[in-house]
Amino acid sequence: MECRDSTAAVTGRRDLVERDAALTALRASLTDAVGGKGRLVVVEGPLGSGKSRLLHEFLETLEPGAARVLRATASLREEALPFGVLTQLSHGLAIPPARRETFRALLAAAVEHALLHGGTAPGSQDAADPRIADAFQKLTVELAHLAENTPLVICVDNAHYVDAPSLHFLAGVVAWLHSTRILVLVTDDPTMRRPRSPLLGGLAPSPHVRRVPVAPLSRASVHSLATRLLGPHTATPRLTADLYAVSGGNPLAVRALIVDQQAGGTGHPEGYGQALLDLVAHARPPIPAVVRSLAVLGGAPEPADVAPLAGQDTKTTRWALRALADAGMLSAHAPVPSAHAGLPGDGAMVPAAQVAAPARAERYAFRHPAGAAAVLDDLPAADRTALHHTAAELLRDNGASALTVARQLTSAGDAGIDDGIDILLTASQEALAAGDVGTALGCLGLARRTRTDGTTAAHVRTRLSRLERQLKPQAAVRHLRPQLDDFHAGRLDRRGVSDLVLGLADTGALHDLTALLDVLRTRYRQDTGPGPGTEDIRSLTSWAAMAYPLHTGLRRLAHSVAAATPAAVPCHDPWLPSAVALSDDYVDGRDDQLVQRAELLLSTYHLDHDSLWNVESGVLALRGLCHAGRLDEVVAWCEKLEAETAAHHAVASQARFLAVRVEAHLRRGDLTRARDLAAHALSLVPPQGWGVGLAGVLACAILAATRSGDLVAAEKYVALPLPEHALHSRHGAAYLHARGHFRLATHHPQAALADFLACGRFAETWGRPGADVVPWRLSAAEAWLAQNDQEQAKRLVREQLARLLPGPSRERGQSLRTLAAVSRVTRRPQLLTEAVDMLKESGDDYELTRALIDLSAAFHDAGDQRNARRVAHRAWHLAKQTGTQHLCRKAALDPAGSEAAPAADAEERPDGVSSLTRQERKIAALASKGYTNREIAAKLYITASTVEQHLTRVFRKVNVKRRQDLPYLL
Repeated sequence: MECRDSTAAVTGRRDLVERDAALTALRASLTDAVGGKGRLVVVEGPLGSGKSRLLHEFLETLEPGAARVLRATASLREEALPFGVLTQLSHGLAIPPARRETFRALLAAAVEHALLHGGTAPGSQDAADPRIADAFQKLTVELAHLAENTPLVICVDNAHYVDAPSLHFLAGVVAWLHSTRILVLVTDDPTMRRPRSPLLGGLAPSPHVRRVPVAPLSRASVHSLATRLLGPHTATPRLTADLYAVSGGNPLAVRALIVDQQAGGTGHPEGYGQALLDLVAHARPPIPAVVRSLAVLGGAPEPADVAPLAGQDTKTTRWALRALADAGMLSAHAPVPSAHAGLPGDGAMVPAAQVAAPARAERYAFRHPAGAAAVLDDLPAADRTALHHTAAELLRDNGASALTVARQLTSAGDAGIDDGIDILLTASQEALAAGDVGTALGCLGLARRTRTDGTTAAHVRTRLSRLERQLKPQAAVRHLRPQLDDFHAGRLDRRGVSDLVLGLADTGALHDLTALLDVLRTRYRQDTGPGPGTEDIRSLTSWAAMAYPLHTGLRRLAHSVAAATPAAVPCHDPWLPSAVALSDDYVDGRDDQLVQRAELLLSTYHLDHDSLWNVESGVLALRGLCHAGRLDEVVAWCEKLEAETAAHHAVASQARFLAVRVEAHLRRGDLTRARDLAAHALSLVPPQGWGVGLAGVLACAILAATRSGDLVAAEKYVALPLPEHALHSRHGAAYLHARGHFRLATHHPQAALADFLACGRFAETWGRPGADVVPWRLSAAEAWLAQNDQEQAKRLVREQLARLLPGPSRERGQSLRTLAAVSRVTRRPQLLTEAVDMLKESGDDYELTRALIDLSAAFHDAGDQRNARRVAHRAWHLAKQTGTQHLCRKAALDPAGSEAAPAADAEERPDGVSSLTRQERKIAALASKGYTNREIAAKLYITASTVEQHLTRVFRKVNVKRRQDLPYLL
């Protein structure tokens, strides 16, 4: 009849869902109007719920010529324009020309009278004027005549924004509906409507009035719409759940999100922000101000917190937030009543249930950060900055934390409020205490950009440098020169001075470091005791001298200061004396005391981002345990601290702990792991960010690559330039030792010897008893052997053995292996057997592999081929395990048999190996390395008979007869 049938018309629109019932109600109302029973249909719903779209779709279903349609759209911008909507209706093409002229003449007379008699002001009672009321009645009669032959549909979109005279006219039309063929369709948002609307305010239920509610879409409808528009493969349950969560079911937001998904599928929440801006642009004035304030404050504040910033009272603010929550654009963090009470003010009646709701029960937030970002990006820069400043002042005056206030200042990019610098400094401390290093850095960065006095600027610069040294050390170098100027001007406090000493030492600025410490010594003497900045003079000079053992000036300065200052003074930073004491124990060779002190420090150790000496002392403690052979503990500690520093984005600290772990893996012969971790450490912090510490991490990287046979990678590391004076630092010996081994591996024994002898100068300067920092004598002996000078090699090996402390050790095992190379053939098997036993206990698989290869060769030279093959087999498996392919080749006495056969055996028995229990695998792994049953029993705290039983089952599972045949995979 008057509508196209319908199901096709309704469902033919792929992006219209959950509106079938509403369309059915509109068609039924049109049918009533056609039968002479006019109707007023009010389609009502919150912002963006699809009311206008519903009217458009309904009108699209009308058969051509089935009804005359007059349409008008009200807007907030034209709400104060008298007769605006009525004028739009009068220009409708559905009015025949003859009646159109009459209609316009009556309307013009009413407008003219209103203008002459002041009846156009908003809220004026136009209908009370007899002349206007008479004109409205005649216009209504004209519409009734117009509907006699063809039903008339009057559509008014956004009735909540219709001007007052037009509302009075429409109210008059409604009064005639019961006897006309007129259908009046209006869309209404009760939250946006002015109070006491002549058309809709207090509209009583009656047979000719029908309300059609339109709500946000359900989760199921969002899924259905996404499936229609994106396809079932893209519209997964997870995606549609995200769409619903972000949009709140608001049709406008849902469609915007789907369009974004169709465009690229990566930034779909941004559609929510654009939809929010579109809705706010068409909302009443309090709503934009409230939304901007909510975006500035962030989080989920209460209406009472938003109101002052928005310049509104709490009741109006609550209304605005509820209106957007009803529309699905905000999330309400507690159940709240509906906002359909109308706009507060102007005599609006708000239900008591809404007003009485406790303010603390209501909190509102954007459904996605893209909403707040869109609102803020839409603001002019000056307005946005002003809002953030106002928010900061309000928060400060209300007693908010410094960190909360500082977030507003950093968002503004300007600390332009009273006490702004103090707030930022306090906030950085609060952020550090909470582990939020990034926020602390942002606060200090803003404080540095703010003009202030010299002392405050120096304090800010010190704290900023301290944090940047941990997060981006390559950028922190720029602070050193200004900090030196601050020091000489007397603006640095005690902590600033100690930070500057550490910074200068790390970058290798030895001239500036020595001059600074000399000035401190002079100030100390002038003040006849500790004064500002000189309190830690003894600790700082002692640490600096140990950091650069070859620097004569620093050593003399340290001795001079030590003679003139007390041994201990109260320290502002507990980590500084720990770092000094650990360095002192290490250099003086007090190994037992070093281990005890390291254990004590680590027992209470925690990351402290407010101290640069925290990481320094932690690294020194871990290196102490590393040199004591406590490698498993070191690895466990490093992994824990790396995870903590990574969580705080403190990449410099993370890289330093990672470098210690590299050294631990290198010491136990795990070359593959050491090589990979060294590369990772150098990727975390670029070479220019390491300072002189680059020599230390490169030493491990070069040695790991050289020992594993990857000389190409080692050459690349050697080619990296070192900072000035890096070789004079405590890392210099390790770097020279590693470079020497690279040169030895690349057949440059003379250059290698020069590097090893240079390491000896470190040892002579330090005068460290016991084992040296690096085994330079043994390395130099290898270089002499490469030049066929056995006498020089023998001399160095004997010197090394004479310096060792009594008892078995890793160093003694290395020394015996090298001694065997310069001893008689008949004595070599005995020396190498002792070396193997000691190296096996030390856990250094690389050195053990080398000793086994030498022992196999010694047996071979002595004519004991059976033992030679047995030991070679063990060496081959161990070399395979450590990732040293070149040692595998060296261990293979018969390249066609001994090397290939074990690998084949391992691949033929994967099922047998995988069937081993955890305990069997442990025992088999130790047995494959050459441990006896008693040694295995002692290590695993079980009996020797239990070990024997386990090995019997292992042999059966992997199909071997001897422990020497156990596959290297174990």
